Amino acid sequence: MTLSVRLDDKTKRRLSQYARKQGLSQSEVVRMAIDALLNRRNATATGTTLYERMKDVIGSVHSGRGDLSQNTGDQFYEILLEKKRQGRF
Repeated sequence: MTLSVRLDDKTKRRLSQYARKQGLSQSEVVRMAIDALLNRRNATATGTTLYERMKDVIGSVHSGRGDLSQNTGDQFYEILLEKKRQGRF
């Protein structure tokens, strides 16, 4: 199927540059962009949330510390103080 799309000069230039850098045709880039948009819209329409897509990996990484959610305000304050002492803040 052939589809014609009108692009402003800036978008056309950006598309051309991106396609060239990726080693793809402009048509391939447009098809990929449309596919990504439709997949994202489809995921939203079917109720697939970010949580649903990520739930298998949530909690699968361990930091080695068991107190990460405790005293977070105090820990953040200490981080800011240290940055200020080092002149990075």
